[in-house]
Amino acid sequence: MKYLCIDTCGAYTAVAAVNGTNKVYDSDPARAGGALMPMLDAALGKVSLGINDLDFIAVAVGPGSFTGVRIGVTTARSLAYALSVPVVAVNTCLLAAYNSRNAVRADKTVTLSDAGNGYFFAAVYRDLKETLAPCCLTADECKTLLKEHDGFFVAADEAAAKAFGVEPTSGDAIIEVALEKYLRGETTDYAKIEPLYIRLSQAEKNAK
Repeated sequence: MKYLCIDTCGAYTAVAAVNGTNKVYDSDPARAGGALMPMLDAALGKVSLGINDLDFIAVAVGPGSFTGVRIGVTTARSLAYALSVPVVAVNTCLLAAYNSRNAVRADKTVTLSDAGNGYFFAAVYRDLKETLAPCCLTADECKTLLKEHDGFFVAADEAAAKAFGVEPTSGDAIIEVALEKYLRGETTDYAKIEPLYIRLSQAEKNAK
């Protein structure tokens, strides 16, 4: 399989390119606006993959920062449209669960990531199956969630890890998850790919 992966939902811009067994994953603390396209070009070059050879595009659709999610989804839509290839949508909470499984063989995971303004995105997984859908919680609500799931591994981004006293978890699971979903036929047309927003943006709050 030949495909690109895009994740601009969090504090890092991350991309991956896969050309059969040849693969590369890069992440950069630069925000997606100016960093994404050069990173995609570089990743393609590292695996000797031409943009017109792609079978599909994978993109993390959230939850995450509104601007980051929007940039990633828009880029995936544009590439998929231009190349006439399908899109695979990936949930960032599921990616965190996969990364924890790959890093420490965790089969029970609470995922936490920064949602801004003192809120955090949270989800719960058992054997990579979602038992609590992604939601947006306060810090106190997250502490309650962690108490209710004592013994679960906590997969957290850097901000959440600092807030809750755990080690941050990261990895290149988007490569694995994207391929699994594609092989199961879980793809969509470029025009139907949608961001996963689970809380109002500040602008939307101000408009109410």
